[in-house]
Amino acid sequence: MSAKPTPIEREHYGKLVGRNILAIHWQDFEGQSLPILILSGKDTKGSPVTAAVMCDPEGNGPGHLEHSL
Repeated sequence: MSAKPTPIEREHYGKLVGRNILAIHWQDFEGQSLPILILSGKDTKGSPVTAAVMCDPEGNGPGHLEHSL
């Protein structure tokens, strides 16, 4: 069985289309190394765009690409 993405998921991931990975910064996350992707462009606050792969928004399911857009 394959679920289709929701409109919210489509909008969330759609904000990443066309961006480039400029650098990777490593951050400690609960004792593990977490790669933080630095992407081209700026977020709504004027800061560099970042993205990281998390378990899911709530931390209890399939992968979720968290970003600062």
